Amino acid sequence: MLLKDKFFTIKNEEHTGELSCRYDAQLLEDCECYKGHFPGKPVSPGVCNIEMIRECSELLCGKDLKIDTIKMCRLTEIASPSVCPEVSVTVSLSPNSDSSAYTVTAEISDAEKSYMTLKGQFVVAGNL
Repeated sequence: MLLKDKFFTIKNEEHTGELSCRYDAQLLEDCECYKGHFPGKPVSPGVCNIEMIRECSELLCGKDLKIDTIKMCRLTEIASPSVCPEVSVTVSLSPNSDSSAYTVTAEISDAEKSYMTLKGQFVVAGNL
């Protein structure tokens, strides 16, 4: 885990299916990445949002995952720990036939806005 407990912490998780979960996360404003994005008005970098989805996907399936393909990624609003300190990361995984890869559908949102949606494929580490 690269960003868990540095960029975000998991406050709660609610499993909505065997490989579906909503993680309630708190964005940590004192993370080093916000000092460059942007001091005084921090913005969550898109790459950190993608990594947060990858790490939540690992928690969900219990395996080390690597990003293979991102088919769609939309940053629809600016996430910021000063504006939306708590977000939900909703992840659904569909394993391929031998569980060496997963189709991923994910969203980062809060009660009012969707900040990012992502669809892609993550592979189990060692299966690249």
